Amino acid sequence: MAQELPPVGSETWTCGKEFADGFLAPRIEQVKAAFNQDALKAYASSLRDGRTCTLSSEFSVGTCNFVKKITFDDGVEWIARLRMPSLANFENPHRASLLKTDLEIQQKKRRILYEMRSELDTMGFVRKHTDIPLPKVHGYNLDDSNPVGFPFSIIDYIHGTTAAEVSRSYTGDYESIPEEYQEKFWRQVANVILQLASIRLPKIGSIIRDPSKPDLFMMEPIVETSSGPHDSASEFYNNFPLALTKSLFDADTAGSRLEELCDEQGAAFRSLASSCFSPATVLEGMASPGLGLTNWELAPHNILVDREFNILAVIDWDSVIALPDAALYHFPIGAGMESAVPGIGRRYQPDSKREERCRRFAKIVEEVGQERSAKAHRGTNASGTFLPTKGGFYSKEAVAFRMLIYMRVRSEELNEECVRGLKWLSEHSEADIAQFYKI
Repeated sequence: MAQELPPVGSETWTCGKEFADGFLAPRIEQVKAAFNQDALKAYASSLRDGRTCTLSSEFSVGTCNFVKKITFDDGVEWIARLRMPSLANFENPHRASLLKTDLEIQQKKRRILYEMRSELDTMGFVRKHTDIPLPKVHGYNLDDSNPVGFPFSIIDYIHGTTAAEVSRSYTGDYESIPEEYQEKFWRQVANVILQLASIRLPKIGSIIRDPSKPDLFMMEPIVETSSGPHDSASEFYNNFPLALTKSLFDADTAGSRLEELCDEQGAAFRSLASSCFSPATVLEGMASPGLGLTNWELAPHNILVDREFNILAVIDWDSVIALPDAALYHFPIGAGMESAVPGIGRRYQPDSKREERCRRFAKIVEEVGQERSAKAHRGTNASGTFLPTKGGFYSKEAVAFRMLIYMRVRSEELNEECVRGLKWLSEHSEADIAQFYKI
């Protein structure tokens, strides 16, 4: 049980105190000193016909954003998210110096702005096509020379706290949602996953609004890797591993043992995909035509809840991509779930609880999918087109894609295990995999 009621929403904002002694402190101070508060208030006011507004003295910071609350004279509350300068400028001055040319600097800026634009456009797209709770985007200016001083967006303020933070107010197992709320919370997460997966799109890629037709959306290159869009799963599986490796390493880390392992990991996945994931096999496994959406960052630290773990909003949308159905089967990160590397076994000790949570979550996703399908047949949810199975989480294709995505962790030990796991998958049948995972 909770020892005490945790603070909620902006009550939890720390003004960056947790970073006071780290390399992020100068980055935060730069934003505090340089951004034009009057310009930000004037812009927000213009979005509501000149209504007066104030900015909170408190603020919150994350990996990318500096956040302030905007309060209007009629009580309406929004937040402004200012994009902070690149981490490389503060974390590693040498790495920043490797951007030697104006062209390289401009390319980096364009990538950041493309990421911001895709997130904002994706939020609009998801609000239009689902009932997933997420903040509304009211306005933005992605020009880093705008009057505010930094690229920014203005969205709804949601008075909630991340599920990860609320979980920490409970005694017991801190790596997961409290036991008494797990099924309730996971069913809501499953509903988000299924609504996204049921949006069927023609290409693999990220979402961008058509600048000439604001009501239309297009599939464009994947934000993370700048690769694609891809017309088929086979094209994606062949090209994405190379693009992912390239995106993870720069001139400062090129040629490292870790990069070599990532190359091996990508090559092992491509070999497995070319031999086992034929276009026909992929198509047979798809729930319906097209590709489904997934949010790779759907996790407790990106989901706002109340004190009873009712989901109020999903707040991180920069990692949304349309993918083949098998690649939609992933476990929420940071939720106390850890699926073993195939053929190797458990990566953490003790981890039987993590494995069991994976199986329980897979079962819940299947159940929620069946409920949505039943509603669709009764005409109350015509959009329910993706019908997942518990076993789908443990298909060869789904497990292999998760092994590829682990590349992002950038751990030599984990990368070595994933290379071995991918090779094991290539030598074993679907039945062997099901037996290994006790499905």
